[in-house]
Amino acid sequence: MFPLSTSLWLAVGAAALIAGLGIAVKVQTSRLEAIRTEYATFKAEVKVLGEAAQKAADAQKAADKAKKENTDAKHKKTVADLADTIKRLRDSRPSGDLVPAAPANSRSPEVAAFDRAELSRAVRTFDTEVQGLIDEGAKATVDLNAAKEWAK
Repeated sequence: MFPLSTSLWLAVGAAALIAGLGIAVKVQTSRLEAIRTEYATFKAEVKVLGEAAQKAADAQKAADKAKKENTDAKHKKTVADLADTIKRLRDSRPSGDLVPAAPANSRSPEVAAFDRAELSRAVRTFDTEVQGLIDEGAKATVDLNAAKEWAK
């Protein structure tokens, strides 16, 4: 082999080490740039997908809002129609006594097994409360139908 001095061997080793490290830095730098490019592409794709999803969500939200407003308008009209019908039916009922009059040939119409005025008041109260329950049930039915229509 070549007889070289120790300092020359150290200089050659240092040069080889520096060259090796330079090559390693160059390789790692190119890999880093490739990863940065890939990350930038990924970010751009995610941004595009996010914007598309946001547009779709905004469109769905607008459609839902329009559907709700339409259903609310129909519901309001139906409730008003129901209230008008209930009022019309109540107004068309006879306002007289609900308890039938005593027969004309009765010996003593005031003497009976019940107090006619109290029975009439009790029947009217019962009728009013039952009608209130029916009205409440009708409104609940209208509300449920509106909710079902909106949910379609």
